[in-house]
Amino acid sequence: MTVLPEFSKISCKLQIRMIVILGFSAFVPTVSVKTGNASKIRRQIHRQGGAYMPKRGENIYKRKDGRWEGRYIRARSPSGRAEYGYVYAGSYRECRAKRQKCLDACREAPVAASSLTLNQAAERFLADKQDDLKRSTLARYTYVLEHYILPVFGAVLLSQLTANQISEFLRRLQKNGLSRKSARDVGVLLKSILRYSAKKLDCPSPGMTVELPAYRRKQIDIFYPDEIQRLAQMIMDEPTTTGIGILLTLNTGLRLGELCALQYKDIDLRNGVVHVRKTVQRIRSGDRTSLMVLPPKSDSARRTIPLPGDMAALLQKLVQSHPNGENYLLTGKNVPMEPRTMQYQYRALLKAAGIPYRNFHTLRHTYASRCVERGIDVKSLSEMLGHADVRTTLQVYVHSSLEHKMRVIQSICFLAPALAAEFAPSPSPSVFPETLQYQQLLAALSQMG
Repeated sequence: MTVLPEFSKISCKLQIRMIVILGFSAFVPTVSVKTGNASKIRRQIHRQGGAYMPKRGENIYKRKDGRWEGRYIRARSPSGRAEYGYVYAGSYRECRAKRQKCLDACREAPVAASSLTLNQAAERFLADKQDDLKRSTLARYTYVLEHYILPVFGAVLLSQLTANQISEFLRRLQKNGLSRKSARDVGVLLKSILRYSAKKLDCPSPGMTVELPAYRRKQIDIFYPDEIQRLAQMIMDEPTTTGIGILLTLNTGLRLGELCALQYKDIDLRNGVVHVRKTVQRIRSGDRTSLMVLPPKSDSARRTIPLPGDMAALLQKLVQSHPNGENYLLTGKNVPMEPRTMQYQYRALLKAAGIPYRNFHTLRHTYASRCVERGIDVKSLSEMLGHADVRTTLQVYVHSSLEHKMRVIQSICFLAPALAAEFAPSPSPSVFPETLQYQQLLAALSQMG
């Protein structure tokens, strides 16, 4: 290949960039390429709109001669280096089918247990689990593997991977700044791959016996009734869609992503319910993340939650002022709010109300605890929270307040009824009392755009 004379002293990558910028796409095939950089250059040309090999789908390209080329990982060397195979076809669909057939054959091909590396085991693990895992979970597993596990153990044979090696690895992660919980999550994924290898690939590893770092779940706090009142009053004084979203979370237990994904069409005021159909998440792809609207966390997370009457009245004016049901509640537009933006505004409201900061999820915990205190059965609460297992509701989300405990103790008091009534605590007010401020809030909402 020849190199354009005016670019002879410029690096290959810069040559290509300049050629694309100047519009000399016809000269791209003539640029010299250093060995080992062809794939990087091809991807770069594709991103910059070059005419080398247009990409369609994953690792499928259209050649200059009109045929389609598909690339797949055929095998990996003991060091983890990928060995590629190629398929060719006259159409994209045919090429994709051929590539998938080759991938399936590679996955089904037997691998000697004595030569199976963690890299190979992890690849098969992700391939088998990709249909069962959420996209966000698969992205998280891939990130943990690429940034923590494989750089250390990728080339290690499973038969030689010991529990001591894994324990030392997890301790080193914590020493380097990773939290105990995050280190444990890395260990859980690694152990899952080892169990998969033993069961599905008939390749047990001594590392399966590793003891993961103990993790004590933090006692999750809730908001007290007086704090809820102050927060509600702050929102009533200057109503915004963000504030309404916070109150909606307090009255429904929505997750942050579910709140950000809520559209006006999901609010059914005629029946007094909210339909949870989607969630908003940031999904990592390589070194970048992108905001995506995805299905709910699980099948049980797709649910319908009843609205308290005062919350339904609060939403009435807001919904009526936005006839386009496709718009999102928090933005009023056809794009959802970034969860981090919601967290920033939530933190600012707490600070303005003089309430000590607790994360946004505390609103959900508060809702669950208050529901139990008011006599809602745990099964119904579990369904409203979108839990697949009632035990999650009881063990994680239900926190009885001191006020509630005192009320229960008073109810079983053996003193005379008159004396017990004298010392009984007064009931706490509702979040939305029928007060002048509440009426003012409804009037203010009618003026919101």
